[in-house]
Amino acid sequence: MSASQDILLVEDHTRPLSTVSVNLNGGQLSDPEGQEGLAYLTSQMLTRGTKRRSQAELSEALDTMGSHLGVSVSRETTSIIGDALTRNFDEFEALVTEVLCEPTFPEDELARLKRQTVAELQQVRDNDAALAKRFFVRSFYGDHAYGRPLRGTEESLARISRDDVVRFYEERYSARDVISGACGDLTHERFTTYIERTTGALPAGPQSPVAIEAPMDWKSGYRLDLIDKPERSQTQVFIGHPTLNANHDDYIALYLAHVIFGGTFTARLSQEIREKRGWSYGAYSYLHGDKHLGTFILRFYPGLADTIPALEVADNLFREYYAEGPTAEELENARRYIVNSHPMTIETAEKQLHEQLACRILGRDPSWLESFIPAIKALTLDDLQRAIKAHLSPDDVQTTVVCSADAMAEQLQAWGRPESTRVLDFEST
Repeated sequence: MSASQDILLVEDHTRPLSTVSVNLNGGQLSDPEGQEGLAYLTSQMLTRGTKRRSQAELSEALDTMGSHLGVSVSRETTSIIGDALTRNFDEFEALVTEVLCEPTFPEDELARLKRQTVAELQQVRDNDAALAKRFFVRSFYGDHAYGRPLRGTEESLARISRDDVVRFYEERYSARDVISGACGDLTHERFTTYIERTTGALPAGPQSPVAIEAPMDWKSGYRLDLIDKPERSQTQVFIGHPTLNANHDDYIALYLAHVIFGGTFTARLSQEIREKRGWSYGAYSYLHGDKHLGTFILRFYPGLADTIPALEVADNLFREYYAEGPTAEELENARRYIVNSHPMTIETAEKQLHEQLACRILGRDPSWLESFIPAIKALTLDDLQRAIKAHLSPDDVQTTVVCSADAMAEQLQAWGRPESTRVLDFEST
């Protein structure tokens, strides 16, 4: 086996079933500029025809085995994940090898996939939450690589040919730096054999590294985009800014600070917007740390008439939290919540594998999972306040709202908080 192969295994022999996950080094960030969606199309074509079987025949074989096999793409990786009964594992292994190493990328299937993907992109206009996320990501990242749409655009998909897909497969699908994980009724020896027969059959590489700008260029000020869509009675709100990556020394402190502010049902944001005022069914903050960058995001979805008041309350809460930090009681409550809920995140073999894979893909230290709870227990109010001051910025945010813009104009003018405001047509995607 190649030295660049990384293996994780959580054995559980209580059931005759195994789940396997192979994560290749290359995803959305590997898309060439102007060909956004290429990694996605390539991944989905793996199961649409091989040298031995058609898509229908592959599906029939999986059904016969009682197995599942899926291929997905993230920013960093292409993941081939499936499960199989122990008695069918040899047959499942052969099928995975076939899908991964012998795809034929039929021209007609690629054309069909592109049409389906375009239709899915167009359907986003009918889903206000997905529409708000699309516009938010576009404004948030701008020309940065993280802003490239995973499934591409209608224009970029039209520029992708079968030759492009084949070239991407040949250049990016290699056994170099593969992270493989499994859980269930497997031994280390059997899983090692599985890896040798599947990803081990791929070329060894090397791959071209993807250069990522970090930290990204970020404009100062409170920026607001109103995504104008007629006859909205409810709005969708995203507020956020870039922050630290997953491997920063302050990540756990900022995570605990986020839980206090908006990470739970009893956090400040939810209490003020949902419980006290009833403006939104949910109001939460999200801290997401990636290998290169991180984001801190506020999310809620009030009625149209309550949107500007909700934005104002969220803004005031954020600025107050930045200035004063959490209380000792809030710290202890959040700490207790995390410590008590943590066992549920690793209570099954599948969950343990998920957490271990996530850490490995993010490039975290192997001891990160074991040290997480001790680190949470050791944090002080001063630690949280330092992290908040260093990595949050309530005065420099991108806010995106899907709404009927005219109906909010008077309230928006009276509020006066945004330093720049744009009104964008919801179909300009």
